[in-house]
Amino acid sequence: MTVVISSDGRRLSLGSLLGKGGEGAVHHIAEAPNLAAKIYNPGKAKERCGKVEAMVSARLHANSEYVAYPIDLLKSQSGEFLGFTMKKVTGFKSVHDLYGPASRKTEFPTADSKFLLRAAINLASAVASIHANGCVIGDINHSGILVSNQALVTLIDSDSFQYRTSTALYRCLVGVAEYTSPELQGAQFDKIDRSPNHDNFGLAVLLFQLLFLGRHPFAGRYLGKGDMDIKTAIRDGRFAYSERRSETMMEPPPHVPALTDYGAEIGKTFEAAFLPTSRQLSFRPTASDWVTRLKAVETNLATCSADRSHSYIRSLTGCPWCKLERAMGRSLFPAQYSPSASVMDIGQLLSAIRGIPSPPAAPDPETIIAPPPNLQISAKGRAARTERSITVAAGLLAVIVGIYLLLEVQGFWGLVLTAGAGFMTFRSNDLKIKFQSERASAKAAWDEQRKIWLDQAGPEKFERRKSHYLTLANTHAGLPSREREKLNVLEQKKRELQLVKHMESHLIDRAKIPGVGQGRKATLASYGFENAWDVRNQTVTSVPGFGPSFAGKLETWARSVERKFVFNASIPTDPRAIQEVKAEIGRQRAEIERELINGPAELRRLADEAVAIRKMPPARLVDAYTRLKQVEMDMS
Repeated sequence: MTVVISSDGRRLSLGSLLGKGGEGAVHHIAEAPNLAAKIYNPGKAKERCGKVEAMVSARLHANSEYVAYPIDLLKSQSGEFLGFTMKKVTGFKSVHDLYGPASRKTEFPTADSKFLLRAAINLASAVASIHANGCVIGDINHSGILVSNQALVTLIDSDSFQYRTSTALYRCLVGVAEYTSPELQGAQFDKIDRSPNHDNFGLAVLLFQLLFLGRHPFAGRYLGKGDMDIKTAIRDGRFAYSERRSETMMEPPPHVPALTDYGAEIGKTFEAAFLPTSRQLSFRPTASDWVTRLKAVETNLATCSADRSHSYIRSLTGCPWCKLERAMGRSLFPAQYSPSASVMDIGQLLSAIRGIPSPPAAPDPETIIAPPPNLQISAKGRAARTERSITVAAGLLAVIVGIYLLLEVQGFWGLVLTAGAGFMTFRSNDLKIKFQSERASAKAAWDEQRKIWLDQAGPEKFERRKSHYLTLANTHAGLPSREREKLNVLEQKKRELQLVKHMESHLIDRAKIPGVGQGRKATLASYGFENAWDVRNQTVTSVPGFGPSFAGKLETWARSVERKFVFNASIPTDPRAIQEVKAEIGRQRAEIERELINGPAELRRLADEAVAIRKMPPARLVDAYTRLKQVEMDMS
């Protein structure tokens, strides 16, 4: 067991490995179970020594509960700097496992939509505390952020932060392009002084991924020519979810929350965070700004009446998660259904529904609408009559002239004039022809209103809704049988279910696929490709930037994962698959019961409305009838 020496001369024994990365390894410490030791790889310790000493000297670890800051220096027995101690982070998992819907089912099986929001608040609080400590994260990305099952957040790799003392600046030397602000894309980080404003961009990306199902805010479909990779989209300010679509020329992937699903203020804050650098009027929203605004959302949440795992801002007219899950055909969170009625209540509801009498047949509305009072010929009708009188007089005169010509001057032209004048006089005398189109329009409007009235005042609408509720009740009664059938199918498909679970456990983000780096992986995740099973069951070429070549590489990887599968007949049916069946049936039961419980009240309302509408015909019906009678009077 390797022994190292702390600053106060204590001998500490390095225990088993906690983790390993490109810079070094993290070990348990036998004598200090609450601490861990980070030991640098050969050649790395020297370049980090000054920064770690400065952080330890400033006692940064005493000022933040969110970060695993260096606590003490560790040296070899010969006095050589090796690394440092820090608080041990146990029971935490990568934030990536939380915001990815597929990995969340395994790593955070009880997390609901409210959990995501709380984790986002804690992440923003952590970044705010880092900035208050005089540090800049610099290399802000998902790999250095851990989340607990209580949505607590801890940042690791604090020795890579940028830290300034009164005499020195220790830069952050690395960065991940997908979380790097537009102005720093392509920059040499060892020559750049980072600022909190640069962190603010990466923080906004992470918050977006937490709240928007792991989607990257700059991954979408480019509406211009060619493809748009994430780095270029960031540089150009092409926020895929922006309302500035004519400017960004981007549209979001399918099956994603809307930008306003967390309220207009959050939407505006994301817009401000992702504006092009040239459009930034001041600093991007800070970590503290995010804490304030996200907490305002948290205090204004409503719980979905159909599924308690869904929480959404009260200003929305309905649950956006329910809508999204219906579109995607799967659950995003562990369902928590709240039945609105018990099995016993269903029988009572059915009795109540069947016991409400149907309204009698509706009388013809003309028999109950009072004749239009003092209906007189309209100005248009009077004008038509005046025109008819003038035309008739002129026609008679023309007939007289025609007869004269026929008898005294020219027989042919007299005949023509007489016949034409007679025809025009006869035609102008018939006002029905003049009002033909107007009457047709009035008659169509009356027929439409009459049909609506008969439907509402009689039994038709009532019977349709009653039949609907009785059908729902039959469906409800069949749900237990349907659940048994689905569970039997699961038992028969045990091999397939084991294969699905095997392939779902192989995440694209953790795989080494030739040519598919972090940017392309983020794009795939934004289009719902998280694991080998997604690759097998969806068309990779539907993702922007993934032609046959890249699709082939992914499919080759997925096939290699599938070849490693070994079926074990002794393993029982996957409990998660069983739970999904029960959740689906539970959702249907809750939706049916929630609708059925409103049935008696709605049917009584329809019956009361049928009675009321007979006593007081609606204005639109009366107006249509009056208009028809007015036209008929004008044309008589």
